[in-house]
Amino acid sequence: MTTSATGTGITGIAVSGKGFSAEIAYEGATLLSWRPRPADGGEGENLVDGYLTPAELQSQNGVRNGILAPFTNRIPDGQYGFGGETHHLEPVLSHEALVFHGFARALPFALLQSFEESGAHILVFRTEISPTDFRGYPYRLAIEVEYRFAGHEVILDIRGINRGDRPLPFAAGWHPYFRLPGITSIDDLLLTLPSRTAIETDEDLIPLRAPQTGIIKRDDPRFLHAPLAGHVLDVCFTNLVASENGLYETVLENRHDGSSLTVWQERGHMHVFTGDTLARDRRQSIALEPVETPTNAFNHQELADAMTLQPGETRSFRFGVRFVAAR
Repeated sequence: MTTSATGTGITGIAVSGKGFSAEIAYEGATLLSWRPRPADGGEGENLVDGYLTPAELQSQNGVRNGILAPFTNRIPDGQYGFGGETHHLEPVLSHEALVFHGFARALPFALLQSFEESGAHILVFRTEISPTDFRGYPYRLAIEVEYRFAGHEVILDIRGINRGDRPLPFAAGWHPYFRLPGITSIDDLLLTLPSRTAIETDEDLIPLRAPQTGIIKRDDPRFLHAPLAGHVLDVCFTNLVASENGLYETVLENRHDGSSLTVWQERGHMHVFTGDTLARDRRQSIALEPVETPTNAFNHQELADAMTLQPGETRSFRFGVRFVAAR
C-alpha cells in the first residue's frame, strides 16, 4: 500500500494498491475519489462524485460522500427528546438553515491506523465530540470510520463509542454519490432496489406519523428494477429484502455494457437522491445512502432502544460497494 497527499488541494490522504486507488479527506473522513483499476493496469475512472476543491468541501453542498453521524438526516427545528429531556440543536454549519446529516461530516478526523490484512488495505479515522462542542448534544462520543479497500470493493464500518457516563442517541449512515464509467447522466442507468416500501414524508421531507407505526409507508414498486430516466427522488426506502447472501443489495447498472455497482448493507434502510438540486453536475451521479434509521429518528420513540448507546458501548454500522466492470 502506498499513501500520499490528495490531488485536489484538500488536506487528506491518497492510497493505492492492487486494483484500486482512492483519496480521503481528513475533514469528515470524507471519500473524495475511488477508482477501481481495469485489468490492463490503467488508472480507472472515479466512481464516486466527491468534492473537487477545498471551497466545495467547506460548502458541504450536497454532502458529497459525507459520513452521517450521530444522526443521519433532518431533525425539524433541531428539536428532539431523549432520556426524558428535550434538546435543541443548531445547524451544523453557520450558513446552513436546517439541522441535517449530523456533525461528523464537518469534523476533523485523525488517521488512527493504516495497515494491510489478508490482501486488503485498511485505514481507520477517528474523531471525538465533547459535551460542550454542540449545543443540544451534551454527550461524549467517539466516532471511528474504517475504510477497507480490496480490489474492486470498498467496505465501510462506522462505529459510535459512548465515552461518557450516561446513555446517548446515535445513528450512522453514508451519503455517497455514484456513477458508472462512460456515463454522463443517471438517466442512462438502471436501478434495482430491494424494496417496494417508501416512507411517506411532508414537503420538508420529514416522515409523517401514524398512530400505530410512527411512520406512514406506501407501496412503491417503481424501483424493484427500473430505468432512472424521468424519476426525481429524495426518498427513503425501508423493509429491505435480503439477497441469498443475507445482505441488502442495491444495484446500479449500465444495461448496454453490463457494468454495475452494488451497494450492500447488513441492516437499515436505503435513501435515494437523484441529485436534482446540486450546485454542479445535476443528475450526473446518484446518491445511494445506506442509513441505520429513517429521517427524524431521534423523534420516533419506537426507535429509541435501537439508537441508544450505553456508557462504554460501541455500535457498528457496516456496508460496502462492489464494482463489476463491463463485459
